[in-house]
Amino acid sequence: MDIKKIKFKALFQDISSLQDIWQFSTVNTHDVDFIKFRQRSEWLQYTGLDDKDGHEIFEGDLLEWDKIILEVVFEAGSFRVLNEGDSDMLLWFCLPDCKVIGNKYEKKVKH
Repeated sequence: MDIKKIKFKALFQDISSLQDIWQFSTVNTHDVDFIKFRQRSEWLQYTGLDDKDGHEIFEGDLLEWDKIILEVVFEAGSFRVLNEGDSDMLLWFCLPDCKVIGNKYEKKVKH
């Protein structure tokens, strides 16, 4: 994987308003607002893979594949997908036919 492709998606919770705000950051730039690190946050790594529509797939994303909803996780040194809590499949196996439909933190599924 090209080092330029390593990036993270971060969910920061604004403590004053208790609203979730998605912000993007990459590991090879210095444009992150480090003040937000003091707040509650979840960091999700880009898998280096894209769905069938060209959307980047991040850890925590929900995918639709063959009418099944899967959650992307990083487990045992690889990106895998969970189906009802069971991670018996590597993420790349469902490519290129999967589609990002949301993520586990926003709890909304888009079709």
